[in-house]
Amino acid sequence: MAAITVDTMVYYGRDSFGLVDLVQHPVIAPLNSLLYNTQSANLALHGTHPHWQHFLVNLPQFLGPATILLFINPIFSTQLFAALAGTAILSAFPHQEARFLLPAVPLIFSSVQLPQHGRRLWIATWIGFNCLLGVLMGVYHQGGVTEAQAYVRSQPDISQALWWKTYSPPTWILGDRNEEIVTVDLMGLGKPLLSDRICASVGQKTNAVLIAPRSATFLDQFRVAEDPATSGLQLTERWSVRNHLNFDDMDFGDDGILPTIGRVVGRRGLVVFDVRCSSA
Repeated sequence: MAAITVDTMVYYGRDSFGLVDLVQHPVIAPLNSLLYNTQSANLALHGTHPHWQHFLVNLPQFLGPATILLFINPIFSTQLFAALAGTAILSAFPHQEARFLLPAVPLIFSSVQLPQHGRRLWIATWIGFNCLLGVLMGVYHQGGVTEAQAYVRSQPDISQALWWKTYSPPTWILGDRNEEIVTVDLMGLGKPLLSDRICASVGQKTNAVLIAPRSATFLDQFRVAEDPATSGLQLTERWSVRNHLNFDDMDFGDDGILPTIGRVVGRRGLVVFDVRCSSA
C-alpha cells in the first residue's frame, strides 16, 4: 500500500492529488507492467524473440560453465525452483532481454556444487569465461554507441537522429546540441513497422540520420546504392565505427544459430545513415 501511494502521488501521479484519486485511480506499477507486456503491439516496439531464448541463450550467458553443473550437480532447493519458475514465466512473453534474469542468477548459483574431481580445471574455465565475457560485453557489445553519438554532436547539419537496435542513446554526450538535435529511440521496433515509422518521423526533412548496426541486414534493401530508383525509405551510409558488436540482434529464431553468429560478428559495426523518404 505504501508503494502504491508513493507511485500514485510522486512518480506517476497528476499535478494535483487527492485521496479520491488514490482510491479510484491507484497506480499499481507491477499490474501496469503485466498489462503492458501482454499486448503484442507494445512488445513489437521493443523487439520480439523466440520463447526458448531465456533458457537456451540468456541464462547460459550468465551462468557460463555453471550451466553444466546445473545438470550434473544440482541442489534441489526452493531457490532453484523459484529461479526456474521465474524464468519460465518470463519466457511466456515474446520480448526477452537477458537482464530480466538477473534476480534468478544468484538463486541458481546457490543451488549448484563445484565438482569433486577436476575442480582446478573448472575454476580455470570459469575465470576464462568471465574474462572473455568481460571483454565482449564490456568493450565490444554496443561499444560504438558513444562514438556515434560524439560524431552526431560534431556534425552541424544533423538536426534529427533516429536510433534502432542499440542501447538507449546517451543524449548528455550531445552537450549544448541536445536542445538542437531531436533524438528518437526506435528501440527494437519490429521490421514491418520500421520504414513507415522512420518516414513518419522524418517527413521531408533532409538533415536526419539513422544510427543502426551493420549486422541488421534488413536495412540493405533501403540502401540507395542497391536501388537508386527505389521509393519510400532511402539510406546512404555516411559514417561508421567498426568496434561494435550487437548481441541484441541475435535473431536465432529467424536465421538459425550459425548464420546469426556469422552475421553479427562478420558484419560488426555501427553505421550512421543519411535518411531520405520519397513518394512513389
